[in-house]
Amino acid sequence: MNIGIIGTGTMGKPMARNILKAGHSLTLFARHPEKVKDLLAEGAKIAASAAEVGAASDGIVLSLPFDPEVEEVILGERGILHGASHGTVIVDTTTGTPHAAVRMAAAAAQRGVDYLDAPISGGVKGAIEGKLTFLVGGEDGAVKKAWPLMEQLGSNIFHIGPAGAGRALKALNQIIAALNNLTLCETLVLGKKLGISPEKFFTALSKCAANSYHLQTKLPQFIIPGKFEGGHRIEMMIKDLEIALQIAKEMNTSMPLSGLATQLYRAGASAGYARKDISAMVNFLGSFVGLDFTTPSLRLS
Repeated sequence: MNIGIIGTGTMGKPMARNILKAGHSLTLFARHPEKVKDLLAEGAKIAASAAEVGAASDGIVLSLPFDPEVEEVILGERGILHGASHGTVIVDTTTGTPHAAVRMAAAAAQRGVDYLDAPISGGVKGAIEGKLTFLVGGEDGAVKKAWPLMEQLGSNIFHIGPAGAGRALKALNQIIAALNNLTLCETLVLGKKLGISPEKFFTALSKCAANSYHLQTKLPQFIIPGKFEGGHRIEMMIKDLEIALQIAKEMNTSMPLSGLATQLYRAGASAGYARKDISAMVNFLGSFVGLDFTTPSLRLS
């Protein structure tokens, strides 16, 4: 297949590598070409615009942070729809609003292009290993067409429903993930006050009812080393939660825990952790009681 990708950041770059490893032709559009020199050295081609990516590709993967970027890349003056051929399929992995996905699907359909909202879960590790989970919204035919591409990038693909359905379920996923992470971080702070190290916390509770995806990933990757670079940034989790709260508002559904979680993440962002992984909330919460999970002298063995 001739594949295009727009958005080669934390998640997009490893997906691009897996597309190349699978033997596909890959065309990139990057606003900062210097950041994709490694991909060019591995065989990717670079385009001057999203429209050129559209013209060169049968399938296009988007990995962008916010809805306005998606809209610009698809509908802008030099957007995908100005270059894509009839039958091209867009697989948009952005975590955005369901309403925006419905608009993009309708606009693409007018040009004979298929659009899928297909947000992903699995983190950077899943992206690197090609073991992402896709939550897909869109027409059956488009999903079938894009399935082989998604199989190159993930190990689980779920067709949830029509356009917007993938993003809706991703919002629910993010609520659970956000609250799970806060529970983990708050409990680690108390554990450290009790003299229980993050290492022992991880080893023992991995075998107990408290085990979870976040315990298995955030502790060994970020909290135990005391390094919070990379991963899912707090500022992005705030965006995800705001999407979920907007959906809840539209459905006239109270979400008190999600609202509290959003305020806590906002407080963490204001305290300087906005661009840190969400597990850095352990340091924000720890600061209330004088604990620093990044300082070796304060780490318990």
